[in-house]
Amino acid sequence: MKKILTVFTGLTFLAVTSVFAHDHDGHGRNAMAGDHFKKMDSNGDNKVSKEEWQKFHDGFFTELDKDADGSVTLEEMKSARMEKKEEKKRK
Repeated sequence: MKKILTVFTGLTFLAVTSVFAHDHDGHGRNAMAGDHFKKMDSNGDNKVSKEEWQKFHDGFFTELDKDADGSVTLEEMKSARMEKKEEKKRK
């Protein structure tokens, strides 16, 4: 009986962990990574080339660098994060 209970508990744990870790098309732990990947994959081939990676992140840097001085401060990063939070609240 103890073996059966141990096996059942282990299987339950694996099932629950799998459900919560799965992306579910934008809901879950991997949602942000999936969205980020899709944005970087500009040609839609389900691969991100070095050029796609750099182009995306160069654009992201430019977006963060509000005063266009060629560097990003902690305050600029915090401000961008707060803007994203506000944008999500409005949706």
